[in-house]
Amino acid sequence: MIKLIRKHPLITIAVIVIVVANFFLQRYLNTLVWPYLWPRPAIFILMALFGLAVWFPRLFSGTWALRISGLWMIFIGQSYLLHSFEVLVTQFSPVALIHFLGIAGTYSVMVVSYINQALPKDVRKAPALPDDLPYVAAVIPTYGEPVDILEETALSLKELDYPQDRLYIFISDDGHREEVQRMAEYHGIGYNPGARKDAKAGNLNSALKHLEEFFPQAALILTQDADEVIDSTFLKKTVGYFTDPEIAFVQTPKEAIAPPGDPFGVRDRIFYDVIQPGRNGSGAAFSCGSGVLWRIEAVKSIGGYATWNVVEDLTTSYFLHCAGWRSAYHNEVLTLGLAPDDLPGLLKQRGTWAVDTWRLFLFKNPLVMPGLKPRQRLQYLELGLFYTTSTFFMPLLMLTPLLSLLTGQFVPIEGSALFPWLVISVLYYASLARGFHEFFKRMWQYWVGHCPTYAKAFWIAIRSKNKKPSYKVTRKTRQAGFYGQMIWPQYLYLLVGIIAIVNALFFMPAVDLGARLTNIGILLFFMYMVSGIVEASLYGVQFIAPRRALVKMRRRLAYTFAGLRGIRVAGDSVQSPSGAD
Repeated sequence: MIKLIRKHPLITIAVIVIVVANFFLQRYLNTLVWPYLWPRPAIFILMALFGLAVWFPRLFSGTWALRISGLWMIFIGQSYLLHSFEVLVTQFSPVALIHFLGIAGTYSVMVVSYINQALPKDVRKAPALPDDLPYVAAVIPTYGEPVDILEETALSLKELDYPQDRLYIFISDDGHREEVQRMAEYHGIGYNPGARKDAKAGNLNSALKHLEEFFPQAALILTQDADEVIDSTFLKKTVGYFTDPEIAFVQTPKEAIAPPGDPFGVRDRIFYDVIQPGRNGSGAAFSCGSGVLWRIEAVKSIGGYATWNVVEDLTTSYFLHCAGWRSAYHNEVLTLGLAPDDLPGLLKQRGTWAVDTWRLFLFKNPLVMPGLKPRQRLQYLELGLFYTTSTFFMPLLMLTPLLSLLTGQFVPIEGSALFPWLVISVLYYASLARGFHEFFKRMWQYWVGHCPTYAKAFWIAIRSKNKKPSYKVTRKTRQAGFYGQMIWPQYLYLLVGIIAIVNALFFMPAVDLGARLTNIGILLFFMYMVSGIVEASLYGVQFIAPRRALVKMRRRLAYTFAGLRGIRVAGDSVQSPSGAD
């Protein structure tokens, strides 16, 4: 500790000043000692701030808005947390304990999120290309995807604007299908029969061996999923990053074809447009499996693509960062593909991601893995804390108003602690979402709505220390139908919520009306969040034939990618360039 203080004296002094100032602010200026402001005019100030966030979202869209609202979130959150602890100690009840644990866990991950997002690195300008362009291989790993979808991806790769004598395109096929091999030969691209083990990671490792024989001069490898088309400028905008010899890979944001309104939350714009630049600022942006360019030397230095986890992208990135390699994130949409547009596909995809993150968090935790820098540790820690909150702490917050309205056992929280916390939380996440309401809503809906999905993933992961779970490729074609039985806990929550509200309104006349209405309002908020995934389970209209969509995508690729950049800003859903069929 003394050595650390001597090495960073200014940082040490700043930390001491912040801790001391925070102590006195919490003691003398916390929200509970604002009697001259509460309830008037504080309630009107909070309502005005909330209205500004709703009607003028651009006011809360910048990095400084995030930093300022985040600082207020931390301060007011402490006031609420300390008040909740005081209530727990002085007026103990099971509901008060549930409430405190839920608040403590959720607040903790919000603080970590703020720290990780305070210094983003949002790079949108491509670096200059080297004079001597490196040799690049582009591989499409596939297992069972329809050939016509695969063909469109191959054709988009053939249109890459890069010297053809320095580019080798091939398909690595775990399915060993003759029709895929014939298609590759017809289009003049390479074909590799995949390894048929270790899922996509095994396929990619066999692709590296294929290159040793057929294109040994390759220094970089582009991995492109079988259901994603790519912009012709991709290599010209990413190869320049590798003039830095420490860069192991460059990831770009992905865009997905989504039904109007994106009911399944598959576009993930907050993750790609905001979270990843924040991770990039800490040197911890990770691969998303496609639309990513890798340095072959770096991948081989850690033994190839990671086969330890269910899928390879996050884990390979993690191991590369642990080995001292760096990553870059070029924040420009250059790939477009299919995504789950039915509930089984969505649950399978998000469940797989959760299992992988849980396994890293449980068995290779960033706090103990060697080689990571402090800010990288914090970024990877947040990944695990996100799933921890959604699995354990968020359900406790969801239960609190439900139990109160059913049992009459209310947590005596002061309004001067509760309402500022609610408003500042909304303002902080509105800033994180850069003011885009739809993205903000979907982010919260699936944070809350996937609680059972992530809980299931936890139980799968905790039993898989010695043997990783099995993996199935996400289906690429929609299967219409009702899938409510797959999310029965969410339906049950809505049903019990309705019962609780009726009970509070008509069968609790002795309980203070303000307490009942406050808890009903909080319960309605959580019910609205849960309704997002319930709505997705009812989505039964065929949105678009995915195969025909990608055929049209390639034909109008230049137009599509130009439009995507405007779409991402406007916040609209991505559809076929010519509309639905």
